[in-house]
Amino acid sequence: MSGTAEPSTLSRYLDGEFWRTRDALKEQISSCELFQVNSYEMTLDQSRDLTMERLFYVMQTPVMQNIFKDQLKERRKGFISKSVELIEVVTSADIATGVKLGVVAGLYGEAVRNLGSPGQKKTWYLPVTDLEFTGMFAMTERGHGSNVRGILTEARYDRSTQEFIIHTPCFDAQKMYIGNCMKGNYAAVFAQLIINGESQGPHCFIVPVRDKHGVMAKGVTVIDMKHKEGINGVDNGILVFHHVRIPRENLLNKYGSVSEDGIYSSPIPIKSTRFQTMLIALTFTRLLLSAQAIAPLKLSLIIAIRYSHSRRQFGPKNKDEVKIIEHQTQHLRLMPHLATVLALIFTIRHVAGMMDNVLYSGEDLRGNRTLQALIAGLKAYSTWQNLQCLQECRECTGGMGVMMENRIPTLKCDSDVFVTFEGDNVVMLQVVTRELMAQYSHQMGSSFGGYMKNWTKSISDSLRTSFLGFNVDEVGGLCFLLKALAYRERVLQRSLAARLYTKVKKNKDLFFDAWNSCLHHVTSLALAHIHKVTLEQFALAVERCPVEEDRTLLTKFCMLHGTSLLYQERGWYLEHNYLTPSTSRMIRTQLLELCKSVKDEALKVVSDFNMPSCYIQAPIAGVANPRAQWAFYSPPDPAPSASPKPRHHRASTTSKL
Repeated sequence: MSGTAEPSTLSRYLDGEFWRTRDALKEQISSCELFQVNSYEMTLDQSRDLTMERLFYVMQTPVMQNIFKDQLKERRKGFISKSVELIEVVTSADIATGVKLGVVAGLYGEAVRNLGSPGQKKTWYLPVTDLEFTGMFAMTERGHGSNVRGILTEARYDRSTQEFIIHTPCFDAQKMYIGNCMKGNYAAVFAQLIINGESQGPHCFIVPVRDKHGVMAKGVTVIDMKHKEGINGVDNGILVFHHVRIPRENLLNKYGSVSEDGIYSSPIPIKSTRFQTMLIALTFTRLLLSAQAIAPLKLSLIIAIRYSHSRRQFGPKNKDEVKIIEHQTQHLRLMPHLATVLALIFTIRHVAGMMDNVLYSGEDLRGNRTLQALIAGLKAYSTWQNLQCLQECRECTGGMGVMMENRIPTLKCDSDVFVTFEGDNVVMLQVVTRELMAQYSHQMGSSFGGYMKNWTKSISDSLRTSFLGFNVDEVGGLCFLLKALAYRERVLQRSLAARLYTKVKKNKDLFFDAWNSCLHHVTSLALAHIHKVTLEQFALAVERCPVEEDRTLLTKFCMLHGTSLLYQERGWYLEHNYLTPSTSRMIRTQLLELCKSVKDEALKVVSDFNMPSCYIQAPIAGVANPRAQWAFYSPPDPAPSASPKPRHHRASTTSKL
């Protein structure tokens, strides 16, 4: 990025408080030869070696070394927010490297940092930041993924030797999909802690896997899972332990420890609460994944929007063909996704700031279930939006969109795993709804009379909200959209509470069966909540924007995001008489008009994502590549032009890609 112009005011606003830090890391990555090559023609081993080299390069950059120092400090203000920004920058350069960094510094590092003592952090994580060894995170088993409480790997204490014996007792207990499995040195292993035949629940242990020379630890077996759909630079494998002995000190003991004579103690006496606390300590890595999902979203939109402004097809009879972005279906498919990514940028930044404030103040995350639920829901929404956007961008770029040189296929395959990585998205949405139900019960009481009284209120509120929406607020205005999303969340919350009450209290159904029979309702409520939050945060970000021109532009996209969310659920709103057929058509018209009005300004927005050419890579987005001159399109002019341009251009410059 050397010699590039000073970033625009919008670019700085989109990159947030740490825009200089982001730019510094982009500069360091862009100047590295390792990031100037594509990996899709490499063998599996070559791809893994390249990813490992890239990881080591990124970890030793000054920017990352500073963040590692902050990570090892207690109550470092801004650490969460800065980490979220930087993981997106790395993932934009290469998703496999971003995932590998997330495994080594995020999952493994945060396990040690949050579950270990100060001395254990120095022993088991400080050397990682100094590149002395790397770690992996071993929680998922063949038989248990989201249900961590049911894992089967055992850690039995041998008092005679003061050691834990880590063992895989059955096929379903094998640790699966472990990132960095074929190259890492130590694993943070979750296992059932068993003392004198009694289980104290899952705890985390540091288990050696191989030494610096690659020699396997005694009793440890690794199985290479080899090729995957994507991110083949990440070496996923299976870990099997056969009575592996580790010192007593290898139990990460912040929330549970074992004395020399085998006495277990914990500052949290209740087993279920202790288990939840251990999992809560890993919430940060789930937030990082939401930030990682932003990277392919931005890149795919840069490529598809630039191409749509360069490629021409069809037009009025006997006149020049028009840019494909002029076709209504093209901008209707792309513009709502651009609005969504802007909403996610501001929402993720807001949530990172919330987490920073909680941790800096010394507050225990256990007491902030709202934040935990918000992070879980944001992970689900952002990763699903990423896949939907990538598919639209693939289709909107036609045959060029399937060519590996144009990067979209790689982005699709590499980020697909995000929807189940760090928790299946449907499970994440249930976390959100459980918290919303807990809030509702706390506010309204759990008695039958309380439920029925409140449900009656909600019906009248439904009518009032519907009519007031038309009489007071302009249909389609921002206030109208915000109220509509809040109304949908409120009705879904109250109706779910009533359904669960009837099933459990009146029909005497088991809670599991009642919940399971309402899962569609459960997930709808969770998404309604996240939709509302993203529009609220987008609106607040627009309000705070200091530059009037930028604020005007962001206002259009904020309106587009809210209109799109309402339009997606127009059937529900019609069912609940919130919209009439006439107002539903008004919303549809507004959506079409907004998409058309921002299609040209979209070029400025994607330009202000401030991505280096070695990140974008795609010839159809104006990045020249001598290997694919047939794919090159000159970069479109950000300013709309009335004069026709040639449909296709040969590359006039070269690239190392």
